[in-house]
This record gives sequence, C-alpha cells and structure tokens, in this order.
Amino acid sequence: MRSKSQKILVEGEVGPIEIRLSDAGQNDEAGHKPKLIVISHPHPQFGGTMDNKVVTTIERAFQGLGYSTVVYNFRGVGQSAGEYDGGYGEQRDLKAVVHWARQTLSYEGLVLGGFSFGSYVALSALPEVQAESLFVVAPPVGLYDFSKIAEVEIPWQVIVGLSDEVVDVGEMLDWVFSRQNQPSVYCRANASHFLHGQLVWLKKIILSEY
Repeated sequence: MRSKSQKILVEGEVGPIEIRLSDAGQNDEAGHKPKLIVISHPHPQFGGTMDNKVVTTIERAFQGLGYSTVVYNFRGVGQSAGEYDGGYGEQRDLKAVVHWARQTLSYEGLVLGGFSFGSYVALSALPEVQAESLFVVAPPVGLYDFSKIAEVEIPWQVIVGLSDEVVDVGEMLDWVFSRQNQPSVYCRANASHFLHGQLVWLKKIILSEY
C-alpha cells in the first residue's frame, strides 16, 4: 500500500530543504521497484511553492500511476533555509534532493518535473542529474537564459498554454522546436500560464504519456 505523504527536512547546500514525500514502496506483486518523479515549483519571488496547484496536480497524477513522488521548496521558501539565488542555487537544491532520494529511496527510473521557473531549473540541472524522462509545463523561455541549456537527450514532454500571459508563446515554441531531440508538445488554445480550469487536461496528458 502507498504510504501517506510526509514532510521531511533533508540536507541542502545552505541548510535544510523542505520536501513532501509519498513513497510507493515495492508496489506490485512481482516486487518491482516504483519509479520516482521529483517536481520543481514556480518562481519563489512570485508566490511559488511546492503547494502550487499545477505542481500538486502533477504530483497526484503520478501517484495515481504508482510512482513515488517528491516535491520540495526551493531555498528561502517554507521551511527551506537560505534565500532566492536567481536559479543557480535552486539547481543545487534540486541536485541535493535527487542525491538524497538516491541515498534513501528504493526506486527504478527518475522523472524530473517542473512548472514555469521550476522547468528552467530542471532543464538547467538535467546534464548533472541522470533522469529517465522530463516533464515540463510552461518553460519560461525569454525570461531566463535558455541559450545555455544543453540539448535534452531523454524522452520529454512540454505543456504549453497558448493563452500564456507570462511567457511569450511564440518564443517558447521556437525554442522547443529548435531542439534536436523533439519533445512531445501539448498545446491548448484557452490555457493560461497557470492552467486555470485546465488541470484535468494536464492530468489526462500525464496518464496518456506515462
């Protein structure tokens, strides 16, 4: 049986990092280890936390598929120590959380997830974090330097709201389609940056892809 979600403090570069863990354990009759997704949240200076509704929708959808899930607060958010670091320290936060998971949890296969700023962090950290796949929502192309992000060499999915009021949709799609390894791209005309009223659509994409 799946354990209930629990909040834990794990060691990060500048002090504790607050995470929420749901550990699926060995969740099938053959004793196969579950997969794990680690999800990064939106911009902390604009109210982003691990309790963001897009983040929790991704979290619960993967739990429903039998995954173990970890969401966490970047430095300076909630009970996580430190302060905002422009995306650089936040990448180290993600790496610290993945390192903790590898040392602590029993799983086979890692998915990195991210929403908005969390997408930028996940994409930036990917070369140093061995993951099986990548799931990103509304990557903030144009708001951060995406020119330095390495090519994604694993299967990945990108969710785009065509009514995004925060990120330039054309710039976002131009960057996505310029990648050598093309992702699966899901777009919806009336979806905003924060996917207001579109969370069922988001969940259906996860269920169809994973």
